[in-house]
Amino acid sequence: MERDLAVSTEWVRERIKADEPLFLIELRHAGDADFTLRKVRGALLLTDDEARRHLPEIPEGRTVVVCCAAPGDEPALELARALTERGLRAYALSGGLKAYLSAGLPVEEVGQGREMTRVRGL
Repeated sequence: MERDLAVSTEWVRERIKADEPLFLIELRHAGDADFTLRKVRGALLLTDDEARRHLPEIPEGRTVVVCCAAPGDEPALELARALTERGLRAYALSGGLKAYLSAGLPVEEVGQGREMTRVRGL
């Protein structure tokens, strides 16, 4: 991950404690978003295929942190890079959602997720 776009969970924790107005984006694969039970507290939940359509909605004047639920940081890095090109201060969280959850950072419930059905014969 590019050093200038990567931040750690400790970096995020420090900003939360200091009441810095962060704008958090949780990035998920399209199919995974249907099964989400919890998310980063206050985060805008986007799927990776729709994220670029929402770039104009991201507020200026706030630091943006993109947290990816997918393995690897590349989707978060790509979105952070696109936001930076638009003139925003944007970063990708190293380790993504797994690191965020492991660090005990705040989450919120988003519902029960989509009902899953069992396929017979499997």
